[in-house]
Amino acid sequence: MFKNYFYLNRAVIELSEMLIGSTIFEVFTQEKETLYFHIPTEENEYRHLVVSINQSEPYLIIKDEHRKARKNVANFYSDLLPDKIEAIQIAQDDRIIKIICTNFYLLIPIRGTISNVIALSEHGEPEFFRKVKRVDETELIADLNSHSYNTAFNIPEINNEIKSLDELKKSFSYLTKDILNELKSRTSTDNFDHQKEILLRILSQINNDPIQIFYTNDLNRFVFVPSGFISLSRDSEVYEYDNYQDALLKLLAVGNKLSREQKLQKEISKHIGKELSIYSNKLNSLQQRVDEGSKEELYRKYADLLLSNMQKIKKGMKEITVDDFTTSETYKISLNDKFSPKQNVDYYYDKARGERINYSKSLELYQSAKSYYDKILDIQKEFENCDDLSKLISLKEKLGLKDQKVIEKNEPQMKFRHFIIENKYHVFVGRDSKSNDFLSTKFAKQNDYWFHARGYAGSHVVLRVDNPKEGVPKNIIKNAASIAAYFSKAKTAGTAPVAYTFAKFVTKRKGMEPGKVMMQKENVLLVKPEIPSNTEQVED
Repeated sequence: MFKNYFYLNRAVIELSEMLIGSTIFEVFTQEKETLYFHIPTEENEYRHLVVSINQSEPYLIIKDEHRKARKNVANFYSDLLPDKIEAIQIAQDDRIIKIICTNFYLLIPIRGTISNVIALSEHGEPEFFRKVKRVDETELIADLNSHSYNTAFNIPEINNEIKSLDELKKSFSYLTKDILNELKSRTSTDNFDHQKEILLRILSQINNDPIQIFYTNDLNRFVFVPSGFISLSRDSEVYEYDNYQDALLKLLAVGNKLSREQKLQKEISKHIGKELSIYSNKLNSLQQRVDEGSKEELYRKYADLLLSNMQKIKKGMKEITVDDFTTSETYKISLNDKFSPKQNVDYYYDKARGERINYSKSLELYQSAKSYYDKILDIQKEFENCDDLSKLISLKEKLGLKDQKVIEKNEPQMKFRHFIIENKYHVFVGRDSKSNDFLSTKFAKQNDYWFHARGYAGSHVVLRVDNPKEGVPKNIIKNAASIAAYFSKAKTAGTAPVAYTFAKFVTKRKGMEPGKVMMQKENVLLVKPEIPSNTEQVED
């Protein structure tokens, strides 16, 4: 329930008490869908407000200790900061949070996949944390600004025209399933007046009651509910907190741990099942081979008999019948009609040697496979009784499973060449047409500098500008241009022209070939293609 409208309303009230009058010094991201607002105090130099717009886990939470990563970090709203927080509000009828600062304000709509953080000032252009898809930016901002905002706890006003629970749900879409399930658990009548009374009591509990975190078998996960809720069974230790912030920190901690346990359980179970299936088939095949025994002696007898009867063998014969005078047995032996008598003899001697090696190897493989199969069976028994994350990690190590790099869906995993000029200015270089497009149209921010060798095929290059107010020295721009020339067909030239502009003036029309863009307001520098001496490449 932590992302339910009413709990977000409670979060806004708590955040207002903690943050109004504080100053935002920096906003940055170092992971997908999460922004960090550096809002230090005298006691907590590294305090941050963390805003997640993840579809499954949207939240605003205070972390007293958070250190900014050294690389793979992007700054936002730099030209608006620092600024003081004057108010934190929520829309009276929607999950939209508004943070009002002295010179600008932030709108944080929590709307599934189109959740965002938008900075708006009186004179500047809106700046979006996430690129807006499927909706018009102007219409979106107009819609968000059309709502009424406050810092009070907003109880829905149920007018007399609403006569039933179904009508109530249609009028107030933010009365979510968890609230309605609790309402059903507490009422045994269809009397709407009674249902309204219980509903208002539930909403009051969301605003005022301690918050409990516990695991419930009803939903197979940890939940975040008022202590007075009765609709869910408490099937684990119950953690109770007086405020939203502490409760959410605990939920994220136990939820992440559970998620990791479930992921490990699934991974280990799948691996065990796969290994048992593979080695069961392998053992059956090897068992059959071992049960057949070795034919080394038979093939050697064939070779000896053919050798002693070689005068009877003629090239072109497909078989021969010979007698073994030591046992009085008769053998019919297949021959290769294309072989000479000696070649047929050698064939069976070779086959006898091969059979000895093959049978010995089959025995060895069978014993090895049986040992591994028994080991997996033992691990399976251990796994079936495993209920602890540390034990699961130990089992994973026993199985030799390695961590896999997780690639986020819908997030292009583009790798750019990354350089730092004078230990401060970050330069990113596309590697191919696809990464050039991503670098220029999605990765680059509007005030970044964009470079490309003029008249030559080459990489798109972006010089990151974290704080437009500071400006970028001319020598840094020239250094970035040299890098652009170096990663182009002009690499071997003495000097080369490089066009540059702000990234906001670089566009890509629909239908344009990969790697092709349009630029406006270009400037041109004549530079030497090189990696400047004051530049260091970052190996990610």
